[in-house]
Amino acid sequence: MFIPETGRKKALFIVDVQDWFIIERNTYIIPNIIELIEKGNYDSIIYSISYNQEWSLWYKQIWWCENPLETETIPQILGVLQNHKNVYKVNKLTRSIFKCDENIHEILKQHQIDEIHICWYESNDCVFATAQESFDLGFFTFVIEEATETRTTAINHTYAIALLRYLNLTNNSNYVGK
Repeated sequence: MFIPETGRKKALFIVDVQDWFIIERNTYIIPNIIELIEKGNYDSIIYSISYNQEWSLWYKQIWWCENPLETETIPQILGVLQNHKNVYKVNKLTRSIFKCDENIHEILKQHQIDEIHICWYESNDCVFATAQESFDLGFFTFVIEEATETRTTAINHTYAIALLRYLNLTNNSNYVGK
């Protein structure tokens, strides 16, 4: 797995690694996320929990989950995160991790973050939205392809990664320089 080493201070965003998003086709990603956490030398790590409430647009228009407040990041990831400093959990009711219950901008500013790496779920939805917003907010942004997947069809993942590469927003894009 290629982890961009640009010399900038960087954060890892782990988007929605929850049981209900894991299916047989995407389980291979879990060891890749663990490797990314252990070898990425991140100044901060922010992981999100996606849930919805009856009043949220997610609930009204897209999907509903049985026990939204009882979800958590899977134990394999939580165990590895305990070994790192500057780890933050955020809850989100929408696609982008930037729109959550914590002031992510303040966390990133506090740690002088210039670059964001994004992984996990869902390459064609929340990861995609987070990558777009990260770039729009002025951060060097890389979706780590080997640590990102989808629960939907494999073709959705393929198209999302192709578009993110075209936009130079993945670790395997043409441009990963300073």
